[in-house]
Amino acid sequence: MDQIHGHCVCGEIEIIIKEYGDFVYTCHCDTCRRMNSGPVLSVDPGPQENVHFAKGSDKITIYHDEEVERGFCAICGSTLFWHNLADNHYCMNAELFDDIISKASFELELFYDMKPGYYSFAGERKKLDRNFEEINYKDRL
Repeated sequence: MDQIHGHCVCGEIEIIIKEYGDFVYTCHCDTCRRMNSGPVLSVDPGPQENVHFAKGSDKITIYHDEEVERGFCAICGSTLFWHNLADNHYCMNAELFDDIISKASFELELFYDMKPGYYSFAGERKKLDRNFEEINYKDRL
């Protein structure tokens, strides 16, 4: 897909991913769960050159930690992105992009060893631990 448009809840921020497929993944790390009240579902558009903030970039609030910055809408609070500055790599909230989620292929769960036991997603998919090593899903049942 080309020129995929997304927006926050209030519509004050509009984002365009220049090129992307339909790949959606989730992250179960402690930070993502704390910031999003549960696992985050993400798309991975990669470098900044593939992401364009078409409207409302002045309304983005940034939270910096040691390695990454996380962007939120200053008006509605929507989680927008995770950006690794050193690698110039974006991951974005999948739910901002209706065209992606309508065709989504959900095939990966990251930081699965950090996932608490009180939730799980239906279906089978690849699961990686905090070292990005594959986990056999039956080991966690």
